[in-house]
Amino acid sequence: MLLLELAVQSVRGFSPSVRVALKPGFVVLKSPAEAPAPVAALLLALCYPDGRGQDASLLAPGHKTGKAGASFQANDNGVWRLVKELGGQGSLHKLNLATRANEVVTQDAAEMQSTLRQAVGLPPRATFDAIFTLTPAQFPTRRASGKADRIKKKAGMDAAVEESKLKGLRQELAKAKEAGELQYRLDGLTSDAYRLEAKLKAMEDLRGQLDAARAELASAPTPEKLGVPQDIVERVRRLPDEKKKSAEAVRRVMDERDEAGAGRSGFKVPPVWGDGRFVASLVAGLAMVVIGALTEGAVHYLALFAIAPFSFAALLALRYIEELQGQARRGSKGDIYDLRIKKLQDDFALYEAQINGAMEAVGAATRDEFYAAMEKPETLKTKVAELEVQYAEAQVDPENADLPARVAALKAEADQLNQQLLEEGGGSGYARSEMEIQKDIQRAEEMLERAKNPEEAFGLAASPTELHEDPTPALMTLSRDLFGLDTLGLWGQLKDRTVQYLTALADRRYHGAEIEKDGRAFVHAPGRRVPVTELVGRDLDLWYLALRLTLAEKYSARARIPVVVEDGLTGIVDEPKLPLVNRMLKHLGTLTQVVHVVGARRDSQADEGQSFTV
Repeated sequence: MLLLELAVQSVRGFSPSVRVALKPGFVVLKSPAEAPAPVAALLLALCYPDGRGQDASLLAPGHKTGKAGASFQANDNGVWRLVKELGGQGSLHKLNLATRANEVVTQDAAEMQSTLRQAVGLPPRATFDAIFTLTPAQFPTRRASGKADRIKKKAGMDAAVEESKLKGLRQELAKAKEAGELQYRLDGLTSDAYRLEAKLKAMEDLRGQLDAARAELASAPTPEKLGVPQDIVERVRRLPDEKKKSAEAVRRVMDERDEAGAGRSGFKVPPVWGDGRFVASLVAGLAMVVIGALTEGAVHYLALFAIAPFSFAALLALRYIEELQGQARRGSKGDIYDLRIKKLQDDFALYEAQINGAMEAVGAATRDEFYAAMEKPETLKTKVAELEVQYAEAQVDPENADLPARVAALKAEADQLNQQLLEEGGGSGYARSEMEIQKDIQRAEEMLERAKNPEEAFGLAASPTELHEDPTPALMTLSRDLFGLDTLGLWGQLKDRTVQYLTALADRRYHGAEIEKDGRAFVHAPGRRVPVTELVGRDLDLWYLALRLTLAEKYSARARIPVVVEDGLTGIVDEPKLPLVNRMLKHLGTLTQVVHVVGARRDSQADEGQSFTV
């Protein structure tokens, strides 16, 4: 939400009648009087009416009636206007965009507050007052001091109590030193036991590696285990050459067979009776014999001429027989060649089967895998030999002598020291560090010195009257509801920026801060952690200012709520630091609307923002 307009008439601290149109960003309102106009109180009266007329206290002196109004732009860009007669009734209006007229929404005080919260985005009254308005009266040093008994307690520190506390701390320091010596011895024993256990484990690991290597060597493949010739690896290497040699030998035998003519195994000698000459000769001879036998005279002697054709037929028959014999001789020689070829092929098949069986036995799919498997025994023999040498050297090493007994003795001694430490720590085993006790002794000595001679120390209150209540818990309670986080989660978001503001405002007297779960705050000075209630009054105000600026800045990243600052910081912030505060407010104005109210003597040009006189 944004504050768009502020109109007043007869209101204390303002001009008799004024209307100011405000814009987003950093706005300066210059009052007609030396004191800043009570803009924060006026907005609280308008936005959170109580219905009992208590806002009549804002009337200008000498006036019986007065009016005030403010216009807001809601988160949904709607425009709302509050109009109120001081001490009387007020009304809430909403701008009708169609008619450009303000229409009355309600005149009931409770309904007005509810509508402003739900529709406009106004936070609860306590939240708006504590986080989004900043007035001098809100600073811790301007409030009432704490309770009287607390001031009395801080003022009357009992030196005897501090001396008793200091004595107890010194006794605790002596015990802590004794416990430290025991702890030093225990750490040494633990370290030695750890070292010996490491050696023992290394010996066991070495023995385990040796046993594993021996077992692997025993299961590694060898020609004897596989039942193959000793030169099986060489045979595998020669397999391609042997295959080539076998093929060449077979080819040579086949060539010899072909040259010998024994390769025509399918050729058959044609039968002689299929020869026409043989049949013609037989027929002619028979015809002559028949004619000679059946006739007489000269023709009868024709049978003598049958000898010629019969002789020719006999020659043909003899030739047929010779061819049959030649074919038989060639068939025998072909069988010899076939047997030679089969033997060559069978020899190579046996050679190849032997190799395949060996490769299958070692589970090798390729020859390279077979070579690796068969070379493994030699590799394992080398590994076993190396491990045996290492194990033997470890066994004869004096450092490794009787390791289990030595480890057990060290652990027993360590257990005894642990028991002594438990007794020193009262059964809990816990003892504070010497450094922590020394710090407590130093603080106790300082507190004792202050009790005896209360002088102002760096960052601490010089007298009981300067003790104030911590404003942080109340701020964090409201902020938890606003941000929806617990205290520690919220502080995690605020810490860095708050420390940055505090460091700049306090001239680096403090370099850190923390807020505990209950909301109590502490600042970090060199060498000490100081509760904010023990800060010098001005430093407590600076802490409050740093936290307030951070809360407004961080919430502005979620939603815009106008921040009203009534300037009166001269007595709170050193004069040279006022320009720095102005720059911080201007930076906040880049995130949300900041209304900076100043007095008449303030040079508004120094603020470098929109400036209006009210």
